[in-house]
Amino acid sequence: MKILHILNTGKLSGAENVAADICMMFKNDYQMAYCSPDGLIRQALEDRDITYLPIDSLTIKALNRVISEYQPDLIDAHDVRATVLAATIADKGIPFISHLHVNNDDMKKLTIKSFLYMIAARKAKKIIAVSESCINDYFFKSAIKNKTIVLKNIIYSQRLNALIDKDSQEYCFDFIFLGRLTDQKNPQRIAAVASSVLKQLPYTRFGVIGEGELKEAMLEIFEKEGVTKQVFFTGNLSYPYKAIKQANCMLFCSRFEGTPISALEAMYFGVPIVSTPTDGLIELIDNNITGYLSDDDDCLVSAIIKLIENKEIRKEMSEKQIEKFNRINNEDNYKIILSGVYANAIKAE
Repeated sequence: MKILHILNTGKLSGAENVAADICMMFKNDYQMAYCSPDGLIRQALEDRDITYLPIDSLTIKALNRVISEYQPDLIDAHDVRATVLAATIADKGIPFISHLHVNNDDMKKLTIKSFLYMIAARKAKKIIAVSESCINDYFFKSAIKNKTIVLKNIIYSQRLNALIDKDSQEYCFDFIFLGRLTDQKNPQRIAAVASSVLKQLPYTRFGVIGEGELKEAMLEIFEKEGVTKQVFFTGNLSYPYKAIKQANCMLFCSRFEGTPISALEAMYFGVPIVSTPTDGLIELIDNNITGYLSDDDDCLVSAIIKLIENKEIRKEMSEKQIEKFNRINNEDNYKIILSGVYANAIKAE
């Protein structure tokens, strides 16, 4: 079976990591290829030994060309734009499944995006959502619910082990944020919480790993609070694993999420997470056991300070974090379920 994964960006982030991990997990089971606009993802896929079919942009014309050359038996369309385009070529006899990675705000109400997805998803053989909220909050959920399953994200842990040494840098950040600097991640709130910690603990260092249009907004907050010398922007890191592993905790203030890959990576390394109570993070974090959940900024600040200053609490949470990761990151079960989805999609055709 030949499976083509299509994605809308050439960057490496949550959905892109999921698709790449699937390609790695199934390397000995199926022939898989990854198609997206060219970009930083190229080197990441090369390091993972994944077949890459780059395009200039995700358009019907580009997708038709790739399909004509690759001749896939099935398409795995990751997120909304990929699903809409996959639906346009479904009439050519190539079945597709849709993979929803994020509970976007613009899918919770009547928008062009939510409407187009509903039309396209009707042609999908199956819809995979990474959290219950992705479906339950979707405006047109009644139109697609009968063909939807929830398959929570996992990470392919061998990927972390294989790639961590490709980064020769040492970071030594006391706490970090990892993600796109976009409205979804609420980087202004991240900056405000981090600034409070940095002012109370002037010897600490905060690492911001990622890029995005709200970087300047973060910088303005750090400058206003007088903590810029304690903040380090790394930009996008193809291999952020060493920076994660060396941190005392990871901070989230997201407005919405699916199941964040960066959170799973933190769990793998036993790094406690401090977060607002958002979607998939509620399921990943056991409050006061593996990390801290609160919608109060002062509580988030206190939690980070506690993890930085109290080695015993940090050690205990780290051990619990690893225990939980080993319970929920079941690669064998994930492969069984996804294999069934793929096989049934082909069979239905």
